[in-house]
Amino acid sequence: MARNPIAPRLLWLAAGGLVALTAACGGQPAAASAVVRPSTSAPPTTSSSTAPARPRPAPVAARWPLTGLPRGAGQAVGPAVSIKVDNVQFARPQAGLNQADVVFEVLVEGGLSRFLAVYNSTPAASVGPIRSARPVDGALLRALHGGIFGYSGAAYGEIAPAKAYSTALLISNDGDPGAFHRDGSRGAPSNVFTSTGTLLDEASRLGGPKGPAPALFGFGPLDAAATPASSAAVHIGAFADAHWAWNGQRWLRSEDGSAHLLTDGSQVSADNVLMLRVQVTHSGIIDAAGNEDPFVLAYGSGSVVLLRGGHQVTGHWSRPSIEAAYRFTDDRGAPLALAPGRTWVELIPPGGSTTVS
Repeated sequence: MARNPIAPRLLWLAAGGLVALTAACGGQPAAASAVVRPSTSAPPTTSSSTAPARPRPAPVAARWPLTGLPRGAGQAVGPAVSIKVDNVQFARPQAGLNQADVVFEVLVEGGLSRFLAVYNSTPAASVGPIRSARPVDGALLRALHGGIFGYSGAAYGEIAPAKAYSTALLISNDGDPGAFHRDGSRGAPSNVFTSTGTLLDEASRLGGPKGPAPALFGFGPLDAAATPASSAAVHIGAFADAHWAWNGQRWLRSEDGSAHLLTDGSQVSADNVLMLRVQVTHSGIIDAAGNEDPFVLAYGSGSVVLLRGGHQVTGHWSRPSIEAAYRFTDDRGAPLALAPGRTWVELIPPGGSTTVS
């Protein structure tokens, strides 16, 4: 793993308190309006003929920012609700992943992976099991304009980036257990659950945030350079292997050789699968088994593979800093367009791999 001098500095800053990142904004002064004096001349005569009315352009349908799908009348865009969901064997089956607009899969200690499930357009009555935060969450939440972050505690260094620069409202099971509940049929620690409605209500009680979720991706027709693809193998870590298969309608996910099923019996699915090559640096956080918690960098640049509609498109992603938005382009430099719908984002570390066929 490459050593990044930024990470230790961020953790040192967080130890001193929450770092407020602000940006000054300004604009040009409005031009002075011209003085209009009353006219003394007679008003112009009008013709009795009437010009044909021009057709009005069709109204642009309102859409959900994270999926690009149409938004119904009266449906307002609220903040993104992001929830940390476990992915060890004992955590399955999980709940609520197919209601998420976006799911990020990220490497954690011991060669395992963990999910950040992001909700905006569709409520989820049950989400979990919920586990602790990781350093990567700070940058991912910042790309979502902060929003609401539900998690089940974290070591001081693991939550430090989220506190320092995510701009999210943090709701933890350790500090605010009223927003979570435990499933008595499961053993700890894989028994903590919540709902998107519960977190939104708790956020309202705490006074925010209320800003809308942003658009992360561009949506549009299939890229002309797309090539057929029916499956993809994804290797995140020593104990995190997934497989995606196109069934003619959507991409279906398998985990460790078996269909990735949820508590309602459905298989995890997505309309888009984005596989981003990312860098990893040291966090200095060591677990009880002696494994270091990797600091996955959710900014920078690298190659990207998009799976959509039984095709693949290769290209490039970039995000120069945590303050910047993601930018996705195809190999020709044109904007990379996703299919409207739900997206699964695989953050592939240097030791990971992808195979598309």
